[in-house]
Amino acid sequence: MSLVEQALEAALPKLAIDFFIVFSRFECALKRSGQYAIGNDDRVDPDWDGFARDLGPDFLSDVIAQGIAPVLIGKPPKKQVKLADGTLGWKDTGAVKNTADLFLAIRRARNNLAHGAKYQDGGAGHADFVEGSERDDVLLGQSMAVLTLALEVRPDIHSFFRRY
Repeated sequence: MSLVEQALEAALPKLAIDFFIVFSRFECALKRSGQYAIGNDDRVDPDWDGFARDLGPDFLSDVIAQGIAPVLIGKPPKKQVKLADGTLGWKDTGAVKNTADLFLAIRRARNNLAHGAKYQDGGAGHADFVEGSERDDVLLGQSMAVLTLALEVRPDIHSFFRRY
């Protein structure tokens, strides 16, 4: 069995797979733009904060006015932490206050999905409850709506998003 087949045995919901694809493509578009690529000859990362800064406070206002991300803004994804007893837990991060916070919340949704054991079965062969997972679909859907709006507002980045 290939690694891809093994990874997909966890039966991720379609929304989670769609989110991974869009998020990855969005990061690629930011870096391909050159304007939102930060790094050096050792590595390069997408400049989410620079992108958020250039979108400005009006972007968050538009998201709020359109009502496309109320949960993502009001109760963003929790941050996974290591507790004093060595177990993993979740920490509240507070409401989104600006456009940079909004994109940080989207990145945290991705991190929690990719690294935070969301949608895993814990080896039991059936889905086990992971704290906060009842909000996953809402957070991923609202994150996708924000990324969609960002590409509408920034057709230059959208052109990099669409390239192969």
